[in-house]
Amino acid sequence: MQKQSFDKIPYMYRPYDFTSQFPILAFIGDNWKTDISTPKFLHFHNALEIGRCVDGEGFLIHDHNSSFFYSSGDYSLVFPHNPHITTARENTASWEYLYIEPKQLLNTNTAILLPLWQIFYMQQRIPPIIKKTENPSLHYYLALIFDEFHFKKPLYQNAVRGLLISFFAELNRITLNTEFSDGIEREGAYSYIRNALSYIYENYAKPISIKDLSVHCCISESHFRRLFHSIVGISPLDYIQHYRIQQACHWLHLNQEPINVIARKVGYTSLSSFNRQFQQYLHISPTEWRREHLIPYKHEILSYNETDTKHIFKI
Repeated sequence: MQKQSFDKIPYMYRPYDFTSQFPILAFIGDNWKTDISTPKFLHFHNALEIGRCVDGEGFLIHDHNSSFFYSSGDYSLVFPHNPHITTARENTASWEYLYIEPKQLLNTNTAILLPLWQIFYMQQRIPPIIKKTENPSLHYYLALIFDEFHFKKPLYQNAVRGLLISFFAELNRITLNTEFSDGIEREGAYSYIRNALSYIYENYAKPISIKDLSVHCCISESHFRRLFHSIVGISPLDYIQHYRIQQACHWLHLNQEPINVIARKVGYTSLSSFNRQFQQYLHISPTEWRREHLIPYKHEILSYNETDTKHIFKI
């Protein structure tokens, strides 16, 4: 991993539509190109992105200040709403991608699949670039998943679902094998944070205090703060603010309501507070961000098979 400074680069939002029957989109082939130019925008999705480098090498810029080297045969893993972009080191690099809506894919109340959700808030413990030499099990599952999309044998969608569940389970083992800081106990920790995040997702439009979350989890406020930061990687207040801004991006993208209405819809009682938080997180004002998204997608995409993918970019 290398440290680079992209603090002033704004974000673009690229949402995708998914069917409930099979919430996965596949861009298969070597027609997705990245080049060596300095990125003007990072972007994020409403989906889990899994990429496979078909040819070339370069860097995955992840959340502004971290870049990770990739080469041919490596896979990338970017969680929903995480800003990122790939650049090539020489000339261009070719990629193929899968976009997955994990909530629909794992939409179940069974005790077997419920623990898989923890990987979506343990992102800082999971490698953004997956190399065969470093993570052979993860690499193995991803190779099989991409093969299913290439060959599309009978029942391939069922096979993809099963392989993704196995892949998520393997990711969970990484989080479970990572020691917490400050001597925080592992037993019960995930269930506390899962309950807190569920509360945030259901109530983010309402006032939420850290005390509310700690009471909901039945632990002290100080213990909750320490546990949340150790597992999720940021403070609970920062997480709430980030989640609200992410939801605002979706409503701004639809371009159907005034900004002050959207601010209230995502939990801000003050438009000035919303504008300040939006600018701090996305490095652009809500008004400017909306104006940028009225322009058809044009940033960082050098080539793609228009016949196969043009409908996705006109959502």
